[in-house]
Amino acid sequence: MKTAGIYIHIPFCKSKCNYCDYYSLEKREKDIPGFVEMLIREIEFTAKDHNKDWLFDTIYFGGGSPALLSSKCMNDILHQLKIHFNTAANIEVTLEVNPNETTGDKLLSLKNSGVNRLSLGFQSLNEGLLYTLSRTHNPDDCITIYNDSRKAGFDNISIDMLYNIPGQSVESWLKDLTIVSTLKPDHIATYPLTLEEGTILFQQLNSGEISSVPEKIELQMFIQGSQFLTESGFMQYEVAHFSKMGKECQHNQHYWNLEPYLAFGPSAHGYDGKKRWWNVSSLDDYISKLSRNEKPVAGFETLSYTDRFNEAVMYGLRTNKGISTEILQKFKSKVYLESNLNKWKSHLDVSKETIRIRPGHYHLVDEICTDMIAID
Repeated sequence: MKTAGIYIHIPFCKSKCNYCDYYSLEKREKDIPGFVEMLIREIEFTAKDHNKDWLFDTIYFGGGSPALLSSKCMNDILHQLKIHFNTAANIEVTLEVNPNETTGDKLLSLKNSGVNRLSLGFQSLNEGLLYTLSRTHNPDDCITIYNDSRKAGFDNISIDMLYNIPGQSVESWLKDLTIVSTLKPDHIATYPLTLEEGTILFQQLNSGEISSVPEKIELQMFIQGSQFLTESGFMQYEVAHFSKMGKECQHNQHYWNLEPYLAFGPSAHGYDGKKRWWNVSSLDDYISKLSRNEKPVAGFETLSYTDRFNEAVMYGLRTNKGISTEILQKFKSKVYLESNLNKWKSHLDVSKETIRIRPGHYHLVDEICTDMIAID
């Protein structure tokens, strides 16, 4: 039986950050009850057509700010998923939470609803950098939400951090990681800030209002940050993800292992192993379609064998499990494969079964992947 995940996109937020290019809307909380009603309808529609023998062992609520949902809404959604799909008894249920958007009592009620893993969006512990990112919280709010989460009984907490923020130094990045590691979270995700076209921060960069971090400094942030977290007892099980033993994010591993996942909510993307599909990126269109008993799918693509091979290489090499030599040998000639492996031999661990990037060499993952992928 295949294991699979469920992703639910909650498009509401109190205030949209200036670097965010995910589909989200501010000041629309009044629409949450109607949205939840349609989300449950989408779950019911999908369940009618779902004939795969999958065991769902993860549910991930992303956004937006999914913690804006009431505990009752969360409970109703989880109840519908569990009655319509084959869910594991020990299912991982992750909720993204931003500092200063919820209370200790609300966290406790969310835990009682079935949420058992939190992803806390600190992003930075530097007040000036938080201002640059137009975040609405301060460093003290980060510590408060973490402590409140522990008091509520959560024993699986991840913290999201950003580097490559305009105005950030290697020293301030390492200072942030030092503070975060002393909190003793179970998992830390470190992402480079990417300035996406169409965002306010991108426009500020283009106008010269802010300056981007030099590539050399970004590289130092990644290398030194990864080294610090590893030395602090975290396992780098994927390029950007560090965890204590047994606390890896099970949901993200569905993505990296190219395992299937269903998707609900506006702009959400799903995958069945061969085909990817995506929902409309509009709350109003989403509600309108479902109110007419139409599925909110906007499009899909069927992946070619080459696409699937390349994804296996790109995702696999980002993890500490690596990729199987069998996958590469199916597509690469022996001479070409040996040439590439020889080129990167000082950065790879190669066995008969597996090819992995060595710890401390993940900064080269994009270059190595470029040499390993196939071109039609």
